[in-house]
Amino acid sequence: MDAMMQASFTVGDIFEWIGYAVKVGIFASGVMFVLLSIFGLRKPLWRFGMGVAWRKVFIVADGDPRDEIKNDLVRSGIFKERNIKTKTKGEIGDLKGARLLILEYEYLKKEKVLEMISQKAPDCGVLVYAKSGAIPNDVLNGLNLFQHVSVVNFRGRLVNETLLLLLSTSFTRKDVKGQGL
Repeated sequence: MDAMMQASFTVGDIFEWIGYAVKVGIFASGVMFVLLSIFGLRKPLWRFGMGVAWRKVFIVADGDPRDEIKNDLVRSGIFKERNIKTKTKGEIGDLKGARLLILEYEYLKKEKVLEMISQKAPDCGVLVYAKSGAIPNDVLNGLNLFQHVSVVNFRGRLVNETLLLLLSTSFTRKDVKGQGL
């Protein structure tokens, strides 16, 4: 009986140590997962923060749509009002250094929108805001030929697309070095 008790204590001790080892392994795996996640997200979060903090958003529209778009961006709490500039058709000559443009399709019409998009810098994002069905398919196909151009027809999506364009256009040459680009 004494030998049986001794064996059961030994088996119990072995399982207790195995339990400790499993707990330590799970904890270490969790810590490694968190650390690797943080290091993997560091660059995109930095670019995103810089994009929101320093980039100017230019809204080319007139009247109520211009004010609504600007208010939506400010109310989101992500953009500071000083970083949002509004322009009209007559003021589009000074958009050369823009990094993000929001164009209202109904105000600018097809020719002006396509002209502005074709003259944009490669690292400039363009968001075309239009009511559903306002842009004909041939114009949509033309817009699809350009990089960093998005079409939105809901104001709620506008803020999301603005954030995505800021993130996707915030790469520098150094970020993509060695990736075959």
